[in-house]
Amino acid sequence: MRPRADAIAAGLLVALTTGPTLAASAGGFYARDAEGWFWYREPPLPVAVEPPTSAEPPRAPIEPEPSEWAPSEPVAEVPPEPAPLSAHWFREHLDTYRDRAIDDPSPENVAVYLHLQRIAMDKSSRFARVSERVVQGDPVLDEITRRPTANFGANLADKQASAAGDALLERLAGETALWFFFRSDCPYCDAQAPLLEALAQRYGFAVLAVSIDGAGLADGTFPAFQIDRGQAEALGVISTPAMFLARPDQGAVAPIAQGLLSLAQLRDRIVLAAVQAGWVSEAEASRLRAGPAERGSAAATLTALPEDPRALLDALRATVLPDTRTDTSQAPR
Repeated sequence: MRPRADAIAAGLLVALTTGPTLAASAGGFYARDAEGWFWYREPPLPVAVEPPTSAEPPRAPIEPEPSEWAPSEPVAEVPPEPAPLSAHWFREHLDTYRDRAIDDPSPENVAVYLHLQRIAMDKSSRFARVSERVVQGDPVLDEITRRPTANFGANLADKQASAAGDALLERLAGETALWFFFRSDCPYCDAQAPLLEALAQRYGFAVLAVSIDGAGLADGTFPAFQIDRGQAEALGVISTPAMFLARPDQGAVAPIAQGLLSLAQLRDRIVLAAVQAGWVSEAEASRLRAGPAERGSAAATLTALPEDPRALLDALRATVLPDTRTDTSQAPR
């Protein structure tokens, strides 16, 4: 046991002698016997170092000045409240009083709504009476000036329009011809052919029938037909019966329809085709309608509306066709 104890003692000695500086700097262990066995000591707290004081006081942050180019936010304007019991007021509030009366049908709520409704109806009645007087005193606003409302007057207007249309179609029959493209297996072509034949007999139109498939119609109408040699494709025929209005002296063709038409529709479509081709004016075409003839507009364009009611009325009247005020004739010219 002795050698082992000696070795331990020698090792301890070596350990103590290897750090004399540490022991000396601490003043020696045995010189600090007041510490006892608790050798751990709290390290000293760091001393706060105050920054050097400046002679100048700190400057306040400079706020950027608003740029003159920066757009200013628009301030929302509150619209003024409409006048009580005005039309605007009724549009905004009448439903509210109605709903209140429905949700809480007390005698007071129901009576309030009914009184408000009565006032609104009275205002509407006064407006209707004044409107009737204004219309009666201004022929531009009176629809009777444009077309009679009485039965005998309406019948007379229709008769005059029909006579004017007959005269126009007779004139077109002397200047134009009808081209009729059909197929022998087309039932609509069979139904259209007699109407075209009747139209030709009544107004004198020459009808040129063209068979697309090379065969004639089932009932034998238009037996002197011609066989299509590319004319249908050139005219854009995609459906039969197909009808065109042709003017031989100008070498021009105007489409009428590709489909079955009644006799009245044929009349209207022939005139419309002539108008589109420039062979008939709009004023002439309007004679087929039981109403005033169309006239070229001489209305001035309003760039601003006057606030004064009389000045506004004069400006609106200036936009009306000038000759409608002095036209006392119901008959289309």
